[in-house]
Amino acid sequence: MKKLFLLMLAVALFIGCQNAPQRYFEESPEIETVKAGIKAYEAQDWETWKANFADTAKIYHNSSKGFTPDETMGNFKQMLANIDSYGFSENNAEIEMIVDDEGKTWVNYWNHWRGTTKVTNKEINIPVHLTLQFIDGKIVNEFAYYDTAPIENAFAEIEKVNSMPLEEKEANAKIDVFVNEFLNKQNAAVLDDVVADDYIRYMNDVKVAENPAELVSGMEVFFKAFPDFKITNPHRSSLAGNSIFVHWEMTGTNTGEFDGMPATGKKVKISGLSRIHFNGQGKVDEENVFYDQLSLMQQLGKSLN
Repeated sequence: MKKLFLLMLAVALFIGCQNAPQRYFEESPEIETVKAGIKAYEAQDWETWKANFADTAKIYHNSSKGFTPDETMGNFKQMLANIDSYGFSENNAEIEMIVDDEGKTWVNYWNHWRGTTKVTNKEINIPVHLTLQFIDGKIVNEFAYYDTAPIENAFAEIEKVNSMPLEEKEANAKIDVFVNEFLNKQNAAVLDDVVADDYIRYMNDVKVAENPAELVSGMEVFFKAFPDFKITNPHRSSLAGNSIFVHWEMTGTNTGEFDGMPATGKKVKISGLSRIHFNGQGKVDEENVFYDQLSLMQQLGKSLN
């Protein structure tokens, strides 16, 4: 009788286990969403990455403070501006999905993030653990845990290199090439030796370029409008804090379309001031250009009315 009772209990337990809902998964749509999000992050396809999150999603990276996907995306872009190449390991990834006792769906992801810094070419290798909660196929909470010290140390080295003193003669030689070859001869090929990959240009406090290619496309507007475009710089400051201030004059004849306006045939002459900053490798990484835009438009025959 006792043996029969134990047998029936074992059968009941077995049947109960068979009827219990599955709580552990190695494959699921949610797991595929996480994998696709990792690929989008590596490709800097931010719209695809953001589409995986619910509108009210919060992201917690080594913090109890949650950020929105847009805020996190901005933080990613700021950090990755100092990274030349990056991504997660192809072979070390571990991923699973579980449904907890409260019925909440979670995906866990473990891997190694590797990146190489700009300027210093330093390799960073960091173990990363992600835990993501899903509701209706969308991520509503993301928790990320990793050691930030390697990143902070690498960026400190970049800052140290960027703050290294620059020889004034070298800086002025780069400005001469920038003005005489690129601006006056419209030879963009010289920029490889003059302008940094992360070059930024502001005109009257408005960001107009975030890399050398955007600098070239922006200047082509002026080159086409004023084919005889010419810059002279009668005065320059001494080098201070890796920056030189350049007082310049621009002359040209408007024989091409400019800012959506047909050519006027008018000659123009304007002056301005540029602050040119060099990184620790002797390349221009930031330029702030100030000039009287109203004067230029008035010389072309335009007015405020």
